[in-house]
Amino acid sequence: MARTNTIGMNSETGRVQGEKGSYYEEYVGVEKEVPDLNRPALPPGVEPGGHGGSHGNLGHEFVSAIIQDRNPFVDAVMALNLTVSGVIAHSSALKDGELMKIPQYSW
Repeated sequence: MARTNTIGMNSETGRVQGEKGSYYEEYVGVEKEVPDLNRPALPPGVEPGGHGGSHGNLGHEFVSAIIQDRNPFVDAVMALNLTVSGVIAHSSALKDGELMKIPQYSW
């Protein structure tokens, strides 16, 4: 699957393109069911923060998961899989685009 993640125009947004669809502000593709990407309202006094408002939402989700004794939407495994791929991509770029294996983490 070919994917690219590029910087959006004048903001910190990205685009994802794959074999089954793409996402840039909205999903376009062959899958009929996609995750609900709507965010719940933040508590009073909590600012959305940077990166498209993700900071406030991630912090709120983290604290809510602790209070509700449940796993957060972005758990340790998902965070590793999202972060390590970027670290490997950077390493690849430093080596003229050398193909490198990206480890996949699971519980």
